[in-house]
Amino acid sequence: MPSAGGDTEFANTAAGYAALPPATRRRIAGLRVVFRWGAAFGEVGGGAAAQATMRERPPVDHPLVRTHPDTGAKALYLGNHASHIQGLPEAEGRALLAELLGHATQPQFVYRHRWRAGDLVMWDNRCLLHRAVANYEMGRERRILHRTVVKGTVPV
Repeated sequence: MPSAGGDTEFANTAAGYAALPPATRRRIAGLRVVFRWGAAFGEVGGGAAAQATMRERPPVDHPLVRTHPDTGAKALYLGNHASHIQGLPEAEGRALLAELLGHATQPQFVYRHRWRAGDLVMWDNRCLLHRAVANYEMGRERRILHRTVVKGTVPV
């Protein structure tokens, strides 16, 4: 663990969805998000490396509003690999994704975990977002965590 920092933030996208105005929930119902590896880094199209990545990890689309298979709760299905929304002009879709991401990551929907040696944290990727906080000297200290992922189902 770093001597200070290295936290992880978890945003509850089910709570974020529930807090959306009814008009926004109607507007986004049925929309599908395209997830593309590299979208978070602004990678686009042409180079050989980008083409190889597209072959290895082709884009996939999922519902923007996902229904949890166990609880039935609806949640925003976002992430840093969300590229655009099918059927909308790309700029409009990206703006909508940014708006929803901003909404879902407001402080009232976020839990911040301050790691200590030996911590175990479990979360459900079907209804949250998580990110490492760069609040330590990454060039000088290491932050090593071990992660196990349970295979899930296709979002509906």
